[in-house]
Amino acid sequence: MAAELVRMADEDQQMRRKMQAVHEELRAIDARNTERLRAMVAEIGWPTRSKVGPAAEHVAWLLVQHADHNVAFQRHCLALMERESGDEVCANHLAYLEDRIRVAEGRPQRYGTQLNMTDHGLDVKELEDPANVDERRQRVGLEPIAEYIKRARGSAS
Repeated sequence: MAAELVRMADEDQQMRRKMQAVHEELRAIDARNTERLRAMVAEIGWPTRSKVGPAAEHVAWLLVQHADHNVAFQRHCLALMERESGDEVCANHLAYLEDRIRVAEGRPQRYGTQLNMTDHGLDVKELEDPANVDERRQRVGLEPIAEYIKRARGSAS
């Protein structure tokens, strides 16, 4: 039994060290990507569809979503994105980024895009005006919140 407990603890600690290394590498990648995106945004403004194409506009949004270590930069990018038309910036990118910023600042989200793990599985973090969330989601091209949660829980299984 003693040997089994030691083996279990060794396995536990090895996995936690691997997870820590992955988290550190991810933080370094996010930091590098954020700095390069900051330089690009300083040069051309927000990378809109007409400036960089739809695929690159999408990944620019993805990179700013992951710039959680620099919420001020996320807010700056959101403001730039909000100045653009729907032809230039995807409306649901605005919703996701706004929610991401609100959650980081400890405020309720508007669209329910940010999830967290609970004892019951994935669930939506705090919402502002939950009764009208589906109306807001529909305006930006997002599925109803119940479908989003169901899909997220299905992919987390």
